Order: sequence, then C-alpha cells, then structure tokens
Amino acid sequence: MRLRLGTRGSELAMAQSGQVADALRALGHDVELVTIRSDGDVATGSLVEEGGLGLFAARLRRAVLTGTVDLAVHSLKDLPTAPVAGLVVAAVPARETPSDALCARDGLTLADLPPGARVGTGSPRRAAQLRARRPDLVVVDIRGNVGTRLARVHGDAAAPGDLDAVVLASAGLARLGRSDAATDILDLLPAPGQGALAIECRATDAATRAALAELDEPAAHTAVTAERAVLAALEAGCAAPVGAHATVSGGCVTLAASVLAADGGAAVTVTRTSDPGADPAALGRLVGEELLARGAAEVTPLGAARDSRLTDFHHERSLWSAATRHALVGRRILLPRADGPLAAEIRAAGAVVDAVPLTVTRTLPFALGGPHDWLLLTSPTAVGVLADAGVDLAGLAGDIAAVGQATAGAIRAAGADVSVVPSGRSDAAALIDALPPGPASALWPCSALAGPRLADGLRARGWAVDAVATYTTETVSRTPDGVASWDAYDAVVVTAGSIARAVVDLLGAPEGVRVVAVGAPSAAAARALGLQVAAVAATQDGPGVITALTEALSEENP
Repeated sequence: MRLRLGTRGSELAMAQSGQVADALRALGHDVELVTIRSDGDVATGSLVEEGGLGLFAARLRRAVLTGTVDLAVHSLKDLPTAPVAGLVVAAVPARETPSDALCARDGLTLADLPPGARVGTGSPRRAAQLRARRPDLVVVDIRGNVGTRLARVHGDAAAPGDLDAVVLASAGLARLGRSDAATDILDLLPAPGQGALAIECRATDAATRAALAELDEPAAHTAVTAERAVLAALEAGCAAPVGAHATVSGGCVTLAASVLAADGGAAVTVTRTSDPGADPAALGRLVGEELLARGAAEVTPLGAARDSRLTDFHHERSLWSAATRHALVGRRILLPRADGPLAAEIRAAGAVVDAVPLTVTRTLPFALGGPHDWLLLTSPTAVGVLADAGVDLAGLAGDIAAVGQATAGAIRAAGADVSVVPSGRSDAAALIDALPPGPASALWPCSALAGPRLADGLRARGWAVDAVATYTTETVSRTPDGVASWDAYDAVVVTAGSIARAVVDLLGAPEGVRVVAVGAPSAAAARALGLQVAAVAATQDGPGVITALTEALSEENP
C-alpha cells in the first residue's frame, strides 16, 4: 500500500516521522514523506501568547483532511484534545520515557545549579515545577528546536550561550541521538502524552486505519488516553501548567495528575487507580473532576470553570470552534505592522500571524493652529504621534472624528472622547458622509503621504480644512528577521499605500500569495505597484480584515 506521510520539517519531527515510515515499510508499505510547514515552526513569540502548542498540529491536520497526505505523525503532548471531525488517532506506537531532562553547562544537576541560574523552557508546566523546587532560579521563556535550545547553553558559532541550562523532553533527545546532552533526569510530572507519538488519518480511510493499527501499542494508547482525558475535563490547553502520567499494570490504570500555579507557589494533585478493564478516558475525566472539586481552577485559569478565560492558556478549541473561520485554519498570514489587537483577532480566527512592521514612522516638525470645530484623525499612528508629543487632543477642537474603530480606540486610550465614527467602511468617503454639513473648520494631523481625498471632499462642502503633516512613513532598511520568504505565506494584509510600497520594495510582487487590502485607497495603491489584490476589507478592524481574508482564502477563490 502506498502512503503519503505528512510531517513537519524540523529535525525532531523528521526523526519521529522517519521511525513511523520505517515501521510501515517493514510491514510492506510504500511510504513517502511529505514535508508540511507547520504554524508552530514559524511563529516567533511565546507559545502561550501565540496560541499554544496546538499550533504545531493545525496545518498537518489540514493536509490530512484535504487529502494532501494520508496520515500525519504528531508528538502526542502537542496534539489538542478537542476532536476534529473527519480525523482519528489510528495508532499510538510504543512510548519513549515521558521524563524531562535538564541539559546544563558543566554537567550540573538541578541541585548543583547556583542561585540565580538562568534555566530556559517554553513550557509553563516545567516552569511551574522548577520554580516550586528552586524558587531562586530565573526561568526564561524560550523557543526553537532542540539544537537551538542547547546552543543557548553551550553557545555556537553565532553567539555564546546565555543560559545555564534548558529543560527538554528525554524522548526528544533520545529520538535525535542526543541523550548525552542530559545532565540530570528530573522528577517532574510530565505533560499528558509526553514521550508518545500519535498517528492520525482520515476517519473514513479504512485501508490506512488498518495499516496503522499494526503499529498501535495498547498499553501506551491506554495510558495516554487517560492522561489526555484529564486535559479535556479541565478544558486546559496543551500549553497549560498541567501534568499527568498514567501506568498500566494487570489491566488497571494508575493515573496521577496535577494542576500547577504558574509561579510554582501552589498545586493540586490527584492520584487514582481504575478497576481492571475500565475505560481509561472515564478515569481521566474522574481525576479531572476531582481536581476541579479540590480547587484547581483557583490555582490556574481553567476553561472548565471559567469560560470567559479560555484564552489565558489558549485552549486548543480556539483552533476548531464554531467561531473559527475554516478557510483560515492552518493558514499563515503576513501582517506588516506591529503586533497588537488586529493580529490577535486574526489568530483567534484560526490563522497564524507574523506581525512584523515593514515601515518606520518618522515624526516631522509640526505646529497645530486652533482652535477648530473638529479634529479629524485617520489612523492610530497619527494619534500616537500627537500623544508622544504631549498634545492634549481634547484641547484642539470642540469635537473629534475618527475614521474607524481602531483609530477611535486609540483616541479613547489617549484620554479623549470621540464624537463621530463612521459605521461600515473606514475610509475618507465614509468619514465625509458621517460628518455634519458645513461650514465648519477642521484640523487634520496626518501623514505627509496622505492623499487629498478627505480634505478636498470636505472643502467641497464648505469646510475649512487645515491639513498638517505630522509624520511620514518609510520602508525599513532591510527585511526584518521575522519575515519569511513569500512561499511561506498564504496571504499578506496591506493596510495603507505605504505598506504596499514597503512590501514591494522588500519582498517584490509575489505570485500565489493573496493580497488583502484594507480600504479602496490601499487596494488602488497595491494594484498600482503590481500586487494582485484578492479581497478588500471594508473596515480597518478585525471583523473587516477577517472577512476579507476568508474571502481571499476560501476554496472558491483559487
């Protein structure tokens, strides 16, 4: 049987997938490894802030669902517990040790590390347990593959090490042949599923399910089923500070689980053993319910008890909930502006976002006359420039008008009230329509690159408009490190003509990458520069951009 196995491109993922491929080949199957670029591989911030370890699974799962590949191999500890319609974990092979390993300079153990030693980990679970055992340590949030993390300790050709130790999964080190890097095996409660692999395929693919069943190790499958049921009962994402470990003996499952405070100052732990042959998932649910009854939700935010705080540890259901835009799940978006609310809203819709500014703002010398009837503000940047200069917005005019909700939010954050915000579109025409008829006087602090449409439109209605260039926008001198090559992106969001210019100057006019422009002027500027605009957002806020991205990336928009 010929099978296409989807894998991430990291060294560890390739090693794990290679082991599964070799096992399938030994059973007589023809296996092709297909590399799928994963969202977790390209996100640059903290895993907790980016949306949890479920990022690693999203694009692989999409590839299986769409038939690009027949199966995918996941590190089970990184796989969200929420079921995905159409997919099934068909096999859990024999499990490696679930322990955590300290990899320290000079062969140090955890007990030997000096006070104030810097220890790196990307796991809140590990961080909490380290702080509980050694509150004198400085725990540093880190990202990167195994080699990158070890280089933070030992240094490499690029830079000396800046950490005294890192904590990694023993299983990952073993699969890479790097077990010698461990200087201490820690007695931490592991993440649910740690050390195990999950092989996932389409639920309707009977032939592939039958082939994978030959790789399944029943004891390992039973143990991880109990562990992951704890997470599901707590509604705690796979990045939350929750540990669980199950062992199987004589048909009975013994499960220990703990919910930890992120600062290591508190923990709730429960251990239970099932009757022979009992459902391991039921045991996990029972342990999860007992943890909640003992106050686990008071120790750390848990979705099962506090629905409004699901995002505290980015519960994995955010990738697959009814609110998620299916067309955006597993898609990578370039947002050429600073990270903030817009990027967060797009991530919440299921996409992974690289929010990296491609422009810099340079404040110009300016003088603001007055007083005026109206203060017109057409971007959060303009608000920020005035605020940085110590300008009292409310003192400039009797009323303030904002072009859209994003600008209005910036004005309110600066301590001023907003009298007019257009509903629907966020552009000059909408703002003109929303303002009262003239005559009136208006102050418009704007970019030196702003077009004349707003001022001309109001002047035609009898307004006196004082347009004052307070800043300009320039393309950065080189492509930032956080921006990947074009073939890594599914779409780019262009929020202004200057952004379109920066995209072309730094990255060229891409083929196959859908461009979403915010507003008609941005779209016109993008097209004039040779960019192919797939959709135009009517408003500059999250809903407007997400709707346009969904349109651009839907299956009906090739």
